[in-house]
Amino acid sequence: MSTPVPEFAGRISRISQQRARVWGLMMDMWNGDEDFIKAVREGEFGEFVREHFQEIGQESLAHGALMSLDVYSRGARRRTFEDDRDAFLADHGNLLADKPHYDGLEAMRDLCRKESAAWAAGDLDTGRDCRKAEFEHLEGGLEMNLVELLKNNIEVAKSHVWRTLSRIFLIFLATETGHQSSLETK
Repeated sequence: MSTPVPEFAGRISRISQQRARVWGLMMDMWNGDEDFIKAVREGEFGEFVREHFQEIGQESLAHGALMSLDVYSRGARRRTFEDDRDAFLADHGNLLADKPHYDGLEAMRDLCRKESAAWAAGDLDTGRDCRKAEFEHLEGGLEMNLVELLKNNIEVAKSHVWRTLSRIFLIFLATETGHQSSLETK
């Protein structure tokens, strides 16, 4: 007879799965993925990240950026998908064409998935070890590199949606690390 998974482990598993999905969404942005552009445009992306920030008690950190994304999504009916895609890809070409730190994003996504599976299985030690590995990976340079990149995107991007997405991912990174000082801008 198996031991039931503690309730808290189920919640941590769910949050870890959400975190894995956000890392995957960052990868989609880095790829210039059309489904990602569509999800941002139609509000699915904003809805998901809002729910994630609510789940972890950090919606207030992301409130302004999420409201800005809501405005962008509501305005989509006045713009064509092609115009939004072209604007997105123009900034993509200038900011992320060479996919900087992509392997780090992928590693974080995979670690979060592994963490989620461990918690869901009631393997608390492996869940904790995975979370520790995530922090070590971020502290190994990924956090600093992403903060620099996202802040640069905010300063340089021509499209408002790129600046907003970069803010949202910067906020996500701050919630991942607990380093809210990374949210300070010039």
